[in-house]
Parts: sequence; structure tokens; C-alpha cells
Amino acid sequence: MNQVGIVTLISVAALAAAPVADARADAVTFETSKTVAEFGGCFVGAQDRAARPWAFVPKGDGGTFSNVGAHGARGLYYLAISDRGAVRQVRLEAASASSPLDRAIARAVDQCI
Repeated sequence: MNQVGIVTLISVAALAAAPVADARADAVTFETSKTVAEFGGCFVGAQDRAARPWAFVPKGDGGTFSNVGAHGARGLYYLAISDRGAVRQVRLEAASASSPLDRAIARAVDQCI
């Protein structure tokens, strides 16, 4: 019985000491003082000019843009915008962990911040 306690204690200590994965390398987070509508209008305009179709799904504190399912999309991404009070958090993330971020899309997000 005492051995079970020791094994459990060692297991818990090993889990606590294990490294924790950082944010995904295929994602980037920005902050903006623009409203969801202001940022969204800028981003959608930039993507329309580049002939890159995106869809927006609103939610209570922001929403998510995505090009997943768009005809002809080369890289698939999610762009989540969340209201954090005085600022909005904007997170660009590749739909697949193995896909690198497209610099043109990251640049469009950065220009709209």
C-alpha cells in the first residue's frame, strides 16, 4: 500500500515537471483598438481585393473568419477576433498544424490592426 502511494507521488511529480507546449508555431496573435466591425471591414476589403474568399461567423464577443471550404483556397486558416474590453485580440491560425502561415494573410491582418 505504501508503494502505491510512492508511485502515485512520483507520477504526479513527473507530470508537473513535464514541459508544457507553447502556443502553436503556426499561429500569431495581435491586439487592436479597432472595433470588430472596423477590423472586419478592413480585413474583408483586403481579402476581396486579393480575390481570397473568407466567411465570418459572429459570436457574442467577436467572431471567426475562415477560408476553410472556399473554392481555390491554397492555405486554410482561422482568424478569431475576441473583444477584451478596450482592445480586441486577433488570432490567426493555420487550420492544419503542419501548414505554415501565409505571409500575405499575416500582412493583411497586421495592416488592419
